[in-house]
Amino acid sequence: MCTVGYHKELNVIFKNRDKCFSTDEVVVLNPEFLAVKTEGADYFSAGINKHSCAFASTAVNTPEWTAKASEGKMDEASVQFKKENEGLVSPMIYVSEYLPEATGIDKWLERVLNSGKHFMGYNLLLCDNVKTVHVELYRNEHHVTEISGSAVVSNHFNNLDHGPKKDEDYPSSFERYSAIEDCIGNIITLEDVFNALKPLHGNNENVFWRTGNFFTVSSSVFDLDTYALYYTSSPTEEYSRVSGRIPPKGAEKTFIEMSRYIDLPTYHKIERGHPFYEEMLTEIHYQIKEYHNESGEGDRRFKTLEIGAGTGLCSLELVKHQFLDLDCLELDNECCNALKEHPESSSFNVINGDAITYCKPHEYDLLVSTFAHDHIHYDKRFAFARNLFSNMKKGARYVIGMEVLPYFSTEDDRKKALFKYHNYIIELALRDDRVQLSELENNALKSGLDMVGDFKRHEIMFEEELRSAGFKMLVKKKMGPVDRTDIGGVFVYVFEAC
Repeated sequence: MCTVGYHKELNVIFKNRDKCFSTDEVVVLNPEFLAVKTEGADYFSAGINKHSCAFASTAVNTPEWTAKASEGKMDEASVQFKKENEGLVSPMIYVSEYLPEATGIDKWLERVLNSGKHFMGYNLLLCDNVKTVHVELYRNEHHVTEISGSAVVSNHFNNLDHGPKKDEDYPSSFERYSAIEDCIGNIITLEDVFNALKPLHGNNENVFWRTGNFFTVSSSVFDLDTYALYYTSSPTEEYSRVSGRIPPKGAEKTFIEMSRYIDLPTYHKIERGHPFYEEMLTEIHYQIKEYHNESGEGDRRFKTLEIGAGTGLCSLELVKHQFLDLDCLELDNECCNALKEHPESSSFNVINGDAITYCKPHEYDLLVSTFAHDHIHYDKRFAFARNLFSNMKKGARYVIGMEVLPYFSTEDDRKKALFKYHNYIIELALRDDRVQLSELENNALKSGLDMVGDFKRHEIMFEEELRSAGFKMLVKKKMGPVDRTDIGGVFVYVFEAC
């Protein structure tokens, strides 16, 4: 009982999945594909493979079954369902079976239609990078419509003689179909897709995110250009990005790695030219030396963990402190390779891992990060802070360099804050003829607006997440701009694990 669609310009296929009973849903990642399904089910509800072949489906049932389920009469609905689908099988079993090997939708569809099976009623959207089709399936009949632009389908057929025929047969299906058809032409960005499919700011007044006896259990958006899934199971949580090219380690939700949206060699060459970056590094050096001096032991070594080491810009500074035994933790495989290629790599240990889950309890005397918190999704920030704290000895220090936005309280305010901060940095870069830096900053702005890999905080938000884990703030210094209080800036913080 779902709403699915395809947006041609964005080249994405999407699905809001509705159920009339509670279900546990999982995201399945495989070297050949990624997909969404009910846990334990033998078919997927939507998916994409490495050849950018994707599908999304929605069931078409009789008005009799729909009426019983809509009224919450699930025992009667179950009897009705078995009666009207006796001898029929779900076509999604065969669509799912062929997903890993499909290289184009023509042969994929041909195999499904030639399976010799009589199918339950289903609407199916099949897409590749060349073609999109809408397929209606029921028993041994089918109707295929090639889509030239964008398309939407819900829980009724346009051609086959089965299921709801008019509004009163299933009002929600026709309402959702009309509503998404009306708004799809106004969708320009991926953010627009997200905003259409789920309530803004937790507002439940949204025709596509359903509540009641039929309720939405998830929303999925598959990007054919980047072989990725954006997924959420809650109307109050942001979409998480799962890349088919990056198998996650120990987590259902994985966020995009930096190498997927920033050119790493360019980044490494020019990021130190970022306004206030050198000032930030100087202050970090000073805070580490002060901490070591305070220990009262000149020959004491600090077991140190760098969070989100990236390409090694800060790592190469940290190794200048001879008293640090340095572990560099980084999620991005490409960044790890870059770290290992530095001539100084023998001075540190590279760990390919997720900072949200990597933990050596009470192992470290010092944690350091630069611009790392930006890459942790908002809904993971408290878990991230708790995990950082778990890695630290009592009394250990956490030295942080980070970009901070001006205060925001709504999604619109967040976007305005991003524009205000990044446009200021871009202006400074262009003033100094640093065109490549301005381009990187523009990419960071876009990533923040789309919430793909970049999730900057404001001061209160950031300090709150650290304090919630048991950290005590010792130092807070703004590196710049020192003459502006309305645009955020680059800060250095020092926290203690109490």
